[in-house]
Amino acid sequence: MWSWKQVWWPVAKALIALAIVLAVGWRFASILRRPELWERPLNPRYDWLALGGLTYLLGLGFSAYFWYRLLAAVGEQPWVLATVRAYYIGHMGKYVPGKAWGLLLRTGLLTSSGVRPSVAAMTATYETLTTMASGALVAAVLLALVALDEAKTWWSLGLFVLVAVPLLPVFFNPLMRLVTGIAGRAAQRFGGNTGAVALPAVRLPTLLGGLAITAGGWALLGLSLLTVLHAMLPVSVPWTLELWARCTAFAALAWVAGFMFIPSPGGMGVREAVLEQMLKPEIARLAPGENATFWAIIVVLVLRLLWTLAEIIMVLLVRWWPVGGCQPAAPAACPPGQPVSQPLIADS
Repeated sequence: MWSWKQVWWPVAKALIALAIVLAVGWRFASILRRPELWERPLNPRYDWLALGGLTYLLGLGFSAYFWYRLLAAVGEQPWVLATVRAYYIGHMGKYVPGKAWGLLLRTGLLTSSGVRPSVAAMTATYETLTTMASGALVAAVLLALVALDEAKTWWSLGLFVLVAVPLLPVFFNPLMRLVTGIAGRAAQRFGGNTGAVALPAVRLPTLLGGLAITAGGWALLGLSLLTVLHAMLPVSVPWTLELWARCTAFAALAWVAGFMFIPSPGGMGVREAVLEQMLKPEIARLAPGENATFWAIIVVLVLRLLWTLAEIIMVLLVRWWPVGGCQPAAPAACPPGQPVSQPLIADS
C-alpha cells in the first residue's frame, strides 16, 4: 500500500507547477490584452527565427558531446548517433513534472546500444548538473563584466554553488547511490545489466573540461535569444559582443532558475518570469519610447515556442536514426553486416 507521501507529493508538485504557470500566464495576459499595445502589428523576421532555432539545437549539442565523453571515460562506447538520439529525445522529458523523466528516457534509449542502465543514468546526471553549474557560472561572470548588476551576479553565484556542490566527490558518491536505484528500476523495465558501475574519480580537469564544453552551449543559447530580439523588436538591434554576452547571461540564469524549481516542467513559468524581468531594462535601452514590458513578454513567449518547436523537429528527425552498433572491443561478436561503433574520442 502506498504511503500518504507517495500519493500526495506528486499531486502537490503538479499543483504547484500549475499555479506558477497560471500566475505567470495571467500576468502576461493582463498586459497583452491592452489594445493600445497592438496598434503596431508584429512583423517577425522568420529567417532570424529559423537561425535562432538552429543555434538553440547546436547549443544543446555541446552538452550531448560532454555526455558522450563521460560515457567513453567509463569504458562505454555507444554508437555516436545513438547517443545524440538518446540525448535529444530524453531532453523532452523535462516537460513532465519532476526531473527524473529525462534521465529515465536517456537510460532506456541507450540500453538498445549496449550501454548499462546504471552507467547511462550516472553520466546523464553528472552531465546535467555540470551543464547547470556552467550556466550559473557563465551568467555570474558575464553579468559582472558586461551588465554591472551586482544583485544578479550574486544570485548567479548562489545558483552555481547549489548546483556545483553535488559534483564534488564527497557529495557525488552518495548521490550516485540514489541514481543507482533509479537505474535499477529502469533496467527492470528495459532489460540489461543492473550492476552499479561507479563513475571515474571526479578530478579537477574533468570538472573544468565539462564546464568549458557546456559553456560553449550557453553562448549559442545566448545567440539564439539575440536572434529572437532581432526578429521581433520593432527597431534595429545591434550585433555586438556586449549584447551577445548579456543575452547569454540572461538565457543561462533564467534556464538554471527554472531547473532549480523542481515541480515546474521544463522550468515553465519560472524561466519566463525571470527572463522577462531581465529583458525589460535591456529592451528599454534598445528601443526607447516602446513599451518594454510588452516587448519583453512577446520575446519570452516567442522564444519558448521557438525552442519547443525546434526540439520537436529534432526529435522527429533523430527518432529514425540507427541506434545499433557493436562494441569495438568485441568485433567478432557482431552479427554479419552489422556496423561497428566508432567512438569520437579515444579511451583515456
